[in-house]
Amino acid sequence: MIQLPKEKEITIISKPSFDSNEVSLQVMNSDLAQDFVNHFDFDSKQLFIDCDEDALLEIDSSLQNFSKRLLWESGSLKLTEEEWATFQNTIPAISPFLAQDKSGKDLMLAWGKKESLLSAVTTGLGTYYSRSRKGKWVKGEESGHLQNLFSIYVHSNPFFVQYVTSQIGAACHTGYYSCFFRELGPNDSVSFVYSNKVGE
Repeated sequence: MIQLPKEKEITIISKPSFDSNEVSLQVMNSDLAQDFVNHFDFDSKQLFIDCDEDALLEIDSSLQNFSKRLLWESGSLKLTEEEWATFQNTIPAISPFLAQDKSGKDLMLAWGKKESLLSAVTTGLGTYYSRSRKGKWVKGEESGHLQNLFSIYVHSNPFFVQYVTSQIGAACHTGYYSCFFRELGPNDSVSFVYSNKVGE
């Protein structure tokens, strides 16, 4: 069975189908996440893992009752000035940021701060916070693999940001279109979602 990184928070993303923009997530410690993987029902659900092995994507067709709030779309805020000012006071110090394309495919899970979200609203580009570099990170700023945003949703319980974007090139630093390029299966099997890396 795959061994998740120890002493690291693991994010579990859950949605009813592979191509769905309806999504929820939870963040748990590595022991609980490892238990989740070890007891996963591969007969009725699918499970994907990201490149850093600190995010899992669960596909469970029985899931329902998702809720999200449209914050921004096509260059304009969907809140009044007063609502926007109030909302900014509710943004946690750091929280998960999930990027999906318009078809519903999950591209990557990263972390962001209030400043990341404000920058995304201003520029229309997928923006995060790099915990390793301790600073703002615009996806594709160096590689050219930018994320041009269509919309930004926010979720509560827990708070997380959902980008719906057009991905230029590869979202994953490994060269795959999505960071969730591996599907886990029964008996420790692993299969690849994409036959080729972007551009090959």
